Amino acid sequence: MSANIGFAFRVAMFVCLYLFLFLALRTIWKSVTQKDSRISNIPVPTLQISSLEMAEGTESAFTSAEVLIGRDHECDFVINHPAISSRHGRFSFHQNQWWYEDLKSTNGSFLEDLRIEEPIVIKDGDNIYCGDIQLKIKITPNS
Repeated sequence: MSANIGFAFRVAMFVCLYLFLFLALRTIWKSVTQKDSRISNIPVPTLQISSLEMAEGTESAFTSAEVLIGRDHECDFVINHPAISSRHGRFSFHQNQWWYEDLKSTNGSFLEDLRIEEPIVIKDGDNIYCGDIQLKIKITPNS
């Protein structure tokens, strides 16, 4: 009789262990997926790009999470200048910050005097130089 009780006890412990693991993993999965949905609800601060070198003194404000700049007319911020590549650079909002990435442009991009070779965090008041064109950045939080 004691062998049957021991076997039943082992089976019960086995079931309890796997039930505990299942519940723990399910709880972790729910917390991770809920966190991702909360992050995606963060409002994107307005990115304002202006350039005084361009003939029309272009200034544009963007609230989308990605802004493409370049000479191509499909870019969000078009800079019609021979020193600018067709797809020169990209601003993107992630990790609760605005980032700038040079897209392997011919003349490069610079943050003040620093050549941008990998994505870099930008802040309000920064100046980015694309070829001969200076872009002034203004970031305004949405309320």
